[in-house]
Amino acid sequence: MGSRMPESLIGAGGWGYFSGGLDAYAKAFRFAEVNATFYRRIPESTAHHWRARVPADFVFSVKAHRDVTHAGRLQASAAGREAFAHSLRTARILGAPFVILETPGSLGFESSQVTGLRDLAGMAHPGTRMGLEARAYAGQALPSELQRTMEDNAILDVVDLSQSTPRVADDTRYTRLFGPGPHNVYQFDDQELREIDRAGGDAVRAAFTFHGVRMYTDAARFLTFKRTGAFPAATSSRGLASLEAVLMPDARFPSSKEDLVRQHGWTVIDLDDRTRAHAVRLLSALPRQTFHNLDEVVQALADAVPDAKTG
Repeated sequence: MGSRMPESLIGAGGWGYFSGGLDAYAKAFRFAEVNATFYRRIPESTAHHWRARVPADFVFSVKAHRDVTHAGRLQASAAGREAFAHSLRTARILGAPFVILETPGSLGFESSQVTGLRDLAGMAHPGTRMGLEARAYAGQALPSELQRTMEDNAILDVVDLSQSTPRVADDTRYTRLFGPGPHNVYQFDDQELREIDRAGGDAVRAAFTFHGVRMYTDAARFLTFKRTGAFPAATSSRGLASLEAVLMPDARFPSSKEDLVRQHGWTVIDLDDRTRAHAVRLLSALPRQTFHNLDEVVQALADAVPDAKTG
């Protein structure tokens, strides 16, 4: 029997901030995690409308309603089961193969949570994979009872592959990518995206959902890399000129070196034609002083890093 060809699903956490909405998003990507279902119960008519607006090969995943994971603390109460049933109906209408449970970082898994998770798994219809992002255990081992329950019920261990690896073996992987920045303020450079690709590389099916403040850009760059083996440029310039282009829309003055590194060091610039890296690579060379405009920053870096290209 021949092995299945690996499948990569690449997209972002919804299309709400994508210029042109779902119609434009579906021209750029073939996968989206629906986060709106976490905050409100989507009417069935809306789900049918979304499904009709995208190509047949477009894949949705559904994030389960917070009444299941936050208000209900995953205990499968009557209200929690009803909310999860609604999420499952939405997934069925959308043809979504994944329903993702995200539990809060404050929620440890006691026996009632494990029992509740097992109960909810019994509600899922065939063809739907449940995934659990247990935020209380990010970067550490899962409680043994929880891990056994996930293994027994084929529940995916949803992690950020830029930070950790799944603790439950499966030929399918689902990752929600935020990076190390606080409050989702982060952008992945080339090397980090390569490492994410390697982390998901041995899966038969891997779903990559980007969630940072530059999620559409990150997803598009990763998609291009998966298709071509090369990363597209982040800007139309290189070196200091690339940094200037990235800082120009958002940098506020006066600012100290520390302000600029903290507020903009996470952004990605083009060091040269082959290398995208975080802006901190250049900003770290600034002298410790207060800058009153962008020209002062660029001039200080031209003096400190004379080899940096400006084309």
